[in-house]
Amino acid sequence: MPEVTDSAEAKQAIRTAMREKRHAVSPDMRRSAGHAICDRVAGPPVNLLLRTWRTCIYLSTRHEIPTRYLAREIWAAGREVCVPAWSTSEKAYKLYAIDPVTRLVAGHHGIREPAVRVPVMTWDVHAFIVPGLAFDTRGGRLGYGAGYYDDILGRASSTALKIAVCYDWQVQDEPLPQDAHDIAMDWIVTDTRVIDCAANRRRS
Repeated sequence: MPEVTDSAEAKQAIRTAMREKRHAVSPDMRRSAGHAICDRVAGPPVNLLLRTWRTCIYLSTRHEIPTRYLAREIWAAGREVCVPAWSTSEKAYKLYAIDPVTRLVAGHHGIREPAVRVPVMTWDVHAFIVPGLAFDTRGGRLGYGAGYYDDILGRASSTALKIAVCYDWQVQDEPLPQDAHDIAMDWIVTDTRVIDCAANRRRS
């Protein structure tokens, strides 16, 4: 990776490298990772379905870890799911409920969103499943650069779980460059392991 001189350049270099590597993942590998991550999020030590009633997931785009398996698991357990969708009037992402029969349409930046919107208050969500391009083992996250998830998580309850999902190669031991508004993850769940970021922060 080329030498960089400041946080913004460092972040952009990492984003570019991770996007290129992620685009090379085959559909079969993506689906396999999605299933493995679903099992790990639902099982110990995260135990999502035992600890939460309402979970916010992202509706995955073509190159992201698919979240449909996790949504089905949550619904099967009788729990609720919501997703971010763009509010044109507020120029921000807000949360809206979805269920197994919700019709989805292409929204902001082509990201799927519910056609009929049932608002959910951010502070009423018990867990957030968060995408990203790179993470570190203390919970540092590098997103796509717009700060949308930091805004959402900044309005969430302090007790809400923040769970990042990604391929294992997206996680590094060295701390990522972070800004004051960046919000750390509690857990990182990959296709091969579960990382207790909060515990790692306490030990550091």
